[in-house]
Amino acid sequence: MKKPYKIMVWGPGKMGSVAIWEILQSKEFELTGVRVYSDNKNGVDVGDLLGITPINLKATNDTEALLAQECDCIIYTALDMGNFNTDDELLELLAKGKNIVTPLPYQNAHLFRDQEFVDKLNAACESGASTFHATGIDPDVISDRVLMALTGVCTDIKSIKLREFWECSAGNPESLAFIGFGKTPEEAEQIPICAASTTNFMQAITYTAEKVLGVKYDRVVEEHECIATDKDISSPIEIKKGHVALFVSRMSGYIDEKGSEPFFSIEYNWLIGQDMLPEGIQPDQYWVATIEGRPSLKMTIDLKASIENNERFINIGNFQSEPGYHGTIAPCLQAIPHICAAEPGVIPSFGPGLHWKEDLREL
Repeated sequence: MKKPYKIMVWGPGKMGSVAIWEILQSKEFELTGVRVYSDNKNGVDVGDLLGITPINLKATNDTEALLAQECDCIIYTALDMGNFNTDDELLELLAKGKNIVTPLPYQNAHLFRDQEFVDKLNAACESGASTFHATGIDPDVISDRVLMALTGVCTDIKSIKLREFWECSAGNPESLAFIGFGKTPEEAEQIPICAASTTNFMQAITYTAEKVLGVKYDRVVEEHECIATDKDISSPIEIKKGHVALFVSRMSGYIDEKGSEPFFSIEYNWLIGQDMLPEGIQPDQYWVATIEGRPSLKMTIDLKASIENNERFINIGNFQSEPGYHGTIAPCLQAIPHICAAEPGVIPSFGPGLHWKEDLREL
């Protein structure tokens, strides 16, 4: 009989809580530890943290005790502040022999991080005989595996654009206000975390696309917009007319010989209220991708808890969960057998298989 993989979760916020819940639903995994970062969660039964039946496992901030336990892989979901604040802890865990999978923006870090960090990451894996992999719904599944695979029907490509739309109304009101929702555009522009939290994800996507497609950008341009609502919004936080209810972050890679428009662009839209959706975008459309080429195509992906009954949220204990969180944890769980079977080192994205490339002679 196959034994389950022993898994720890470091950082039981919303994403980590979904990871815990999905582990508890699966026969393939056994939850053996949960690392918390706040005193009020320390010593609390993990089931109580989620608002479900107690599971007789207490969350802890005692990292030495956790590291002493047997563990096949850590799902690392600590709070990302957009400034690589998690670098040191990840390197320490890897150096101490713990395999890690994370949805934080480390996907193909060698393509956009400085060489010093890349060297440290490789050295930590070598020192601890451990394996590291970053994945998620986007970056990775949508932007790399799905979108890049769609180029497989093209003999030529002029431009690729991926747009994500996240209706944030289910978010924690304090967190929404913290990143700038409900502020004036001028005030929001002075809050660095919103832009910073998207930059690293967009870099992972943009430079992975460059690598996969075998192109070379002449320049990469990053843009951020704080867009105000033209009417009052009352829920989940009060946003007055003229205050921010939509954040747009965009990164574009230009290839001059292909024209004045970006060859590749990724755009995040974080919004409160469906009225803030850009023109032409329908509610529940989570991603819209367009490829202009020979031939050209368009893809839309709706994401819900259930298509059958039109449920938007997944209910877990004491909170409602966005399906996007589950879609982000799914590839983390699916990668664990590969991580455990791999030689020590960094596992890059698994990629889309066959697809369009600038030069098909390049394998």
